[in-house]
Amino acid sequence: MRKLSEQEFNKKYQMYKNMIYNIAYTYARNVADADDITQDVFMKYLNSNEVFQTLDNERFWLVRVSINTAKSFIKKAWKQRVSFDDELIGRIASNIEEKKSNEMFEIVCSLPPKYKEVIILYYYEDMKIDEISKTLKISISNVKKRLERGRIQIREKETKNGLFW
Repeated sequence: MRKLSEQEFNKKYQMYKNMIYNIAYTYARNVADADDITQDVFMKYLNSNEVFQTLDNERFWLVRVSINTAKSFIKKAWKQRVSFDDELIGRIASNIEEKKSNEMFEIVCSLPPKYKEVIILYYYEDMKIDEISKTLKISISNVKKRLERGRIQIREKETKNGLFW
């Protein structure tokens, strides 16, 4: 079990909460579930004995745990039987740019998981291709190919939905 002071934990929480929440939301597509997943990830962080040599190693570990926790969460049998309204789709943004951003985020969320992961890590979390490769434990060429295929699918969905960037 990790021994952190309240101040140290708050610092880590502030540093990683948005990243973890964003990853969780892209899988859960529901605010309450994303909050639960985020809390689970921080509990796993606190209960782990993992020793991180750098902040990047810690970040990679948290990204991997966030993805795995979100996948496990949505695979639960009870979760598959319950249908939730998609909160972002129903919301009308007052700002056009915010609306476009939300629509783009919805398109990204609708991608198959292997493309969604690399798109989110690359564009939303500003990770480099080699960092994504290490985090997801796939080759650099595989990351590049998934980015390429993900972008193609995004363009197709943009055209279909009438969004042009």
